[in-house]
Amino acid sequence: MILARRSVASARHLLRNQQPRRFDSHAAHHAAPVNESFGRSFYVAVGTFASCFALYQFTKTKDADSQSALTRLIEKWTPSEKTWEERNALHTAAAEKAASDRHLFLSRPPSEYYELKSPETSFAPPTPINNIAGDKADLSHVIAFYQEKNQKIEEARTARMVDGKVVSLYD
Repeated sequence: MILARRSVASARHLLRNQQPRRFDSHAAHHAAPVNESFGRSFYVAVGTFASCFALYQFTKTKDADSQSALTRLIEKWTPSEKTWEERNALHTAAAEKAASDRHLFLSRPPSEYYELKSPETSFAPPTPINNIAGDKADLSHVIAFYQEKNQKIEEARTARMVDGKVVSLYD
């Protein structure tokens, strides 16, 4: 009920502030005559029609076996078959070279050592604080053990080779 009274009050306020209607005002003022043009769409339509007609005349041939001017223009700027063959031969040679390089890099044996990212910091003298237990131990016997183990594995691999071909472990 209160909401209805509020809406009536605001409507009354709007009606009171509205400008009064005068029905005789339309006869006193007339707009000046305006010179109207055809508009942009008319000129676009006429231009489209004219360009389509010109394109048709340009592509039309006089004889059945002669070529149109548009076809001759396209053939003039299209590369010849010889040019395409040369391009394809160069592309094929480059692809074959890239494939042989890729096979070369993928068939190389794994590295026998690790590349150090920053060797100057790896071999720098350590700080005397916060040393790990066993940090100063002599590991020469461990290094010798793994070198001997790798040498035995390499000898076993070369012994499996027959006439330069690797024989599988599972044969």
